[in-house]
Amino acid sequence: MSDRLRRLLDLVTSRVFVRSAFLVFFLGACAQLLLFVRWAAGEGGFVPRPEAVAGLLPVGHFTSFFGWMRGGGWDTLLPAGLVIIIAAITVSLLFKRGFCGWICPVGTVWELAELLGRRLFGRTIRVPRWLDRTGRGVRYVLAAVILAYLVLVPVAQAVAFRELPYMWTADIKILSGFASPAFIIAGLVAFVLSMLFSPVWCRYLCPLGGWYSTLGLASPCAVHRDGEKCIECHKCTKVCHALVDVEQVPDRVWAPECDGCMDCVRVCPVPGALEARFLGRWRIAAWVWPLLVVGVWLAIFLIAKLTHNWDTTIPNETFKQIINSGAIGQHTPGGL
Repeated sequence: MSDRLRRLLDLVTSRVFVRSAFLVFFLGACAQLLLFVRWAAGEGGFVPRPEAVAGLLPVGHFTSFFGWMRGGGWDTLLPAGLVIIIAAITVSLLFKRGFCGWICPVGTVWELAELLGRRLFGRTIRVPRWLDRTGRGVRYVLAAVILAYLVLVPVAQAVAFRELPYMWTADIKILSGFASPAFIIAGLVAFVLSMLFSPVWCRYLCPLGGWYSTLGLASPCAVHRDGEKCIECHKCTKVCHALVDVEQVPDRVWAPECDGCMDCVRVCPVPGALEARFLGRWRIAAWVWPLLVVGVWLAIFLIAKLTHNWDTTIPNETFKQIINSGAIGQHTPGGL
């Protein structure tokens, strides 16, 4: 393989490139949803309602997911939310929090803030170990409490929830809320904190991250370290954005914070000292890992699309009636 082709391959399979691509796609979907709302309000031409924005409603769709798992049936009204949940669980089980590491658009914003902080200040500030552990503990407590609540929601109530008109336009309500002063201030604070201390939301508060971290412990694909080949150059630990002491790992990186970013594997100067492997045996090249994550994600989407389990069955005119009823403005700061 030529050096030019290798550099191109490293670029398009880098975490910044892949994550940024998903972020741009998601922002485009959000813009399309706002144009759909303008059409519904009679202020523009028709624009199809995007389904990918369902990712803004993880708790609501997890309610539907557990309802489905317990015999409540598939959500035919807003199936995209269920598909996104299933895809996120799948890539997290297979590829060490693959959703968090390569796809999540919210996490991408905070990691771009961290990258900016490293460029400006040279490094991020590491909080004391006891404080870091306490913060991560908060995330797992939040995740456990919310998960317990969702699991205990009666099936009939979970099914009834996804049939509420409020749920059908909840993505619009949340997207509208992003323009509120309170959210803008909170977002700026989180951005600055992420520049200084790494993504604080992802590491200490996000319940989804807590769930997917736990699932990632069972991943058959993980980074493995060969202590005999390691020259203790410390590059792997220094580059780890998840603050894992990779150089101290005896064999496999079990840390739940590891999201399979492959940064440690890419910077390791000794062939074979750090490798991603399937079941501890078969090597996965660093550039192949993101292709597998994205490939599984897109495969699940295509299956859902081809089997008509992605697009909503709610008529556009129904969305139009709900939007024009004023219900959205009553549930979001400042309305639309």
